[in-house]
Amino acid sequence: MDDWRKTLDSLDLARGVAQFSIEYVLGFCIKGRSLVGNDFDAAIVLFAIQVYVGEKAFRLNERNVRNMPFSERFPDDLLVPISRLALADITGLPKETVRRKTLKLEQLGLIRRVGSRGLAISHEFAASAERAELMFFNHKALRKFFGQIEMLGEPSNDA
Repeated sequence: MDDWRKTLDSLDLARGVAQFSIEYVLGFCIKGRSLVGNDFDAAIVLFAIQVYVGEKAFRLNERNVRNMPFSERFPDDLLVPISRLALADITGLPKETVRRKTLKLEQLGLIRRVGSRGLAISHEFAASAERAELMFFNHKALRKFFGQIEMLGEPSNDA
């Protein structure tokens, strides 16, 4: 009986993670769409750049950035930019679509090239009220997700 309970707890958690992931990505893209002229593909590319570059930079430089104010510029030498090819792989969009969308995002001032290393969020967008709103959405979504996990309770260690 305990094995069934563990399986059901695992399925509940997996279902919760899947639902959160879908709501999170779609919510971010819907909110971010207004920044890119209601272009959903461009919003997906912007989301992928923000998540990839931010997560990689934080993981590699956690000690250096832990106490950095949100609005402070992230030093270029700490960035791990993303290539267009990697964006195409991550988003599932065709390479040519990714090329067009990244050019559009550059023209809008939302992303920038980091030398020949790839693309990252622009300094201006990083410090903007629009990004702060997206990050607030991110924080709110994560709090909701972890609240749902807490409601599932501690997993049983009974064998």
